[in-house]
Amino acid sequence: MVGRRFAWVCGVTLALGMVAHSVAHAQVRSQELRASEDPGEFYSAAMQAGDTYILVGEQSLEDQKASVAVSGDSGATWTVHKTMAPGRLVAGYMFDAQNGLAVGEAGTALTTNDGGASWDVRTTKVQADLQGAFLLTADKGWAVGANSTIVTTSNGGSTWQVLQGGQPSGQVGEGEIMLMGVHFFDEKNGIVVGAGTEGAILSTKDGGKKLDIVYQSEDNFVDLVFSDADHGWAVGKYGLIVRTSDGGATWERLGSPTEEDLWDIDVGAPGTLWISGDQGVVGYSTDSGASWTLVGLHMTVFETTKSLTKPMRGVVAAGAKAWVSTEWGRVYYLELQ
Repeated sequence: MVGRRFAWVCGVTLALGMVAHSVAHAQVRSQELRASEDPGEFYSAAMQAGDTYILVGEQSLEDQKASVAVSGDSGATWTVHKTMAPGRLVAGYMFDAQNGLAVGEAGTALTTNDGGASWDVRTTKVQADLQGAFLLTADKGWAVGANSTIVTTSNGGSTWQVLQGGQPSGQVGEGEIMLMGVHFFDEKNGIVVGAGTEGAILSTKDGGKKLDIVYQSEDNFVDLVFSDADHGWAVGKYGLIVRTSDGGATWERLGSPTEEDLWDIDVGAPGTLWISGDQGVVGYSTDSGASWTLVGLHMTVFETTKSLTKPMRGVVAAGAKAWVSTEWGRVYYLELQ
């Protein structure tokens, strides 16, 4: 099964409600999953594998420990697994329905090999906050983060090797950047996006030991996705969207439907992309990013329905379907009709 990056989510027990939206060029059916008043905040929704979803984050109002929640019914209910790791989990990757990892603050890493039923705390040997992760196989993977940090594993995250960086904030020199997202094509060749004084897309040909800048932007990058070895997209601040058709060697800036910060991008059906960002931004493209359509979502608070303007921290796509989430505990299921 194709691996899934984590999108952003909060909440544990969810209730369902239905609402439909008519937008240009297509009908989008959406289903709102509304969080309860549970004190847990799950910032990252991992992957969708059939009816199974995995969220990672923290129990921020209780003990500020990293936590994972697993749903076996498409997000209707959740079982929370608290861990002994401190701080927040912010990102991760599931290679398949069984094997995955989650990473976060102060070099925190957790691994699972049973579909999220249990998680083991690992040491990455770094203190920098980790912001992105990728698994090439169930064993081989990378995580990236603050201060140009890159770590790699060859055993599914049980142990890690530091390739670059690793120092916490305040202990690095000028020019260090926050590496936000990572994708590898094989054990040697990969692409990383980052944020600093300028946004940067970097390539590696030696497994992450050395990075070379291949594209720079005045706006920072936050996330990237590839549909195959040639075609990829990256998003970032102020509606930034770029595309490559040669495996990341060159990039072109695309028109954007918004000037809001974009947090996440994912690929669904061939040529279909979904984006999410600030101020409730959710959009899709059915022509590989040449044009975009925004979807207007709504939220219900105390029986009052209004336009959703919260940050949509993440999106996970599969075919004509997508799941987007807010940091305030709402998840929306969308489907192109």
